[in-house]
Amino acid sequence: MSDDLLLEWSRNGSARTVRVTAKLGTELVHADALDIARASSRTRFAKAVAEKAGVEPGEVEAQLLGIIDEANKPKAPTANAGTLDLSRIVRPELFHTPEVSGVLVPTVVIDGGKPRGRWELLLRWHTDGRRERRELLESSIELSPDLRSWFHPMPGEPEPTMKGGWSRDSRDAWVDGENASNPAEIWRRCCERFSLYLDFAPESAERTIAALALWAMFTYVFSAWPSVPYLAVGGAKNTGKTRLLDVLKSLCFRPVASSNITAACLFRTLHERGGTLLLDEAERLREGTPDAGEIRSVLLSGYKRGSPATRLEKVGDTFRRIEFDVFGPKALASIASLPDALASRCIRIPMFRAAPDSANPRRRLDDESGEWGDLRDDLHVLALEHGATWAQLAAREDVVPVSLANRDFELWQPLLALASWVEEHGATGLLRAMQAHAESVAADGRDDGTSEADETLLRIVAEAVADGRHYGLRAADVLRRAVELDGVGFAKWSERGVTAALKRYGVRTHKGTGNTGRTFAKVTLALLRRIESAYGLDLGLPVGGNVPQCTATYREPAPLGQKTG
Repeated sequence: MSDDLLLEWSRNGSARTVRVTAKLGTELVHADALDIARASSRTRFAKAVAEKAGVEPGEVEAQLLGIIDEANKPKAPTANAGTLDLSRIVRPELFHTPEVSGVLVPTVVIDGGKPRGRWELLLRWHTDGRRERRELLESSIELSPDLRSWFHPMPGEPEPTMKGGWSRDSRDAWVDGENASNPAEIWRRCCERFSLYLDFAPESAERTIAALALWAMFTYVFSAWPSVPYLAVGGAKNTGKTRLLDVLKSLCFRPVASSNITAACLFRTLHERGGTLLLDEAERLREGTPDAGEIRSVLLSGYKRGSPATRLEKVGDTFRRIEFDVFGPKALASIASLPDALASRCIRIPMFRAAPDSANPRRRLDDESGEWGDLRDDLHVLALEHGATWAQLAAREDVVPVSLANRDFELWQPLLALASWVEEHGATGLLRAMQAHAESVAADGRDDGTSEADETLLRIVAEAVADGRHYGLRAADVLRRAVELDGVGFAKWSERGVTAALKRYGVRTHKGTGNTGRTFAKVTLALLRRIESAYGLDLGLPVGGNVPQCTATYREPAPLGQKTG
């Protein structure tokens, strides 16, 4: 074997899989991740290196056997190794750093007379405007002589049939200097795709379509944000939920579409390949099965960067803690409502059944046609060409109305920041329309998030506070009044249930004096007004003034329309 041929290796996330790089001097020859303990994997790797380097496969395998011995040795601590800034670790399939943006695309080559998948990395350098194409051979990229970004997790070899999303012709043209069209024009073309195949409620159709187009664009740039809004696509049967996911599948970055994926397949696929999850029939997430519970936990983890799905994986005779990166955009379609914790991470997209004479549902959705392909090409180019912009947009807070706070702020900031940027490129009035839409959707969500039973309990307490009758008001009194108002709805409620329901809103009981027990004596009008504002309720509170003083005895309110003496 040539003395210049060197095999370098690094661990690839499991005990047996390593990434091996073959070099002739300083020239890269071949690199791949392989199960180093499997003979077929070593043979395949040795054959590929031998063909490219002009050496005997057996000699390459001899070096691979040496790597097995090295990989099995306990890892010794490195003196003065230093620490790595975690911001320098990026996912290779889509990343935007201050220095460079990159997209990883699968491509096919003929290797040994057979088609094999390869990863092609497209880079746009923000420092000098350079465009570059290279094969993914190393687990890092040099930014400067003393600075690198590291890829994790490193993907396995793509299947030859894996769709790239970005066409070869467009990639060639981009490397040669061609740019995408105007961002506002790309957004309008995305809107046309949704309006051509789907029907929405007439009063909100235009704004819903605009939001969906922004979300589709966001899937190409989301890695610059710390959290991602999910979509909750809801509606009765035959309202177009699955069809909406089909349109998203034709537009979004690296779609992963399924209606029956298992939890294990889900977190492994998202960890290795990334992309946009499109999950149909998501009503099963309300089931109490172990698999449904695991999928829920994966989805809850994937909302924020740095919140991995953690699992114990069997390694030999023991188990090892493995973290799976499942961060990324997700759209969930269901007839029934989603679990509350998951619904709070979603922008709601209510679907509307098409009229009998509508042509939209009858149009054939062929995502291989030229219009779809051209639009996906332009979305890839847009993501790379404006890569330095995305971090700036992720930091903008001024685009979000003051009425949207906490989770609503997180959900809508990405789309509103994109809307402001698209508007700057020609989509006049887009930001204000999206702000109004966001406020409307958030208000509807707050209404749905407060059950009728909770609202009834809050109104009973509010009436007592407004009249000064709350000093001796106990949970038993609230329940008795609730049963009078809605005997069926509160038939199975208990005093403890009333206390727990009100406590969720900060309305708590405190130990009273004498024999009154725990009462709501310390509840204030200020607290109730905050609840009204935060949850979009009308509790019938007086416009101003203080709480009247009253004795410690609670008095039942007079019947409606009757004045007290």
